[in-house]
Amino acid sequence: MKRHNYVLILVGVCGTGKSTIGRKVADRLEVPFFDADKLLVTDGLPEDGFLQDVDLEGWLTAIKELISEQARLKGCVVSCSVLKKDQRIMLSSQVDHELDWIFMSGSYEYVAQRAEQVGGKPRPAELLKSDFESLEVPKRALTIDMTYSEQEIVDTILKYLARKYG
Repeated sequence: MKRHNYVLILVGVCGTGKSTIGRKVADRLEVPFFDADKLLVTDGLPEDGFLQDVDLEGWLTAIKELISEQARLKGCVVSCSVLKKDQRIMLSSQVDHELDWIFMSGSYEYVAQRAEQVGGKPRPAELLKSDFESLEVPKRALTIDMTYSEQEIVDTILKYLARKYG
């Protein structure tokens, strides 16, 4: 694939595989991967392991700064739970580089089931439900059906970039 400073942002609710897929795509593109949801954590996770009350403006600013810096270097892949349209617009408008949005799409039932199968600490049902209620599906993003295999998803993203950037 032709060398380009790709900046991919994988978005979707918690449990859709953004980080797993993001790492694999970053490896293939030979760019760094960042889990922007971890930027919310400064003093560790709360006891239940889930963040609820966060400084969204500060978090979005940190993501914007990270993306801007990485775009100047060699690009990056970022996973984050930017669920609202205005948050995505803010990031896009304040970064002087084209961003490629990838939306990891899945039903509530599938995401809840996947979280149980993957292991770790599944997101509590009320928080997952809240994520789905908050979600404003991006219209200008490559939408990926998370029911496909990880390899199919990675290949789809790479083919999308090859077609877009030549």
